Amino acid sequence: MPLSAYDLTGRSAFVTGAASGIGRASAVLLAEAGATVHCADRDETGLRRTYEVITR
Repeated sequence: MPLSAYDLTGRSAFVTGAASGIGRASAVLLAEAGATVHCADRDETGLRRTYEVITR
């Protein structure tokens, strides 16, 4: 079952490694499901890109 089938409104998630790959994909899916997503990674540029994807 796809994650988007879940309503995560009002829930929080913390994703490490969110600048690329599986971490970015997880952060995007969680945000699409309504969660407030907190992201961390050493790659600041990649994190900014993830932020742009989530907030677009």
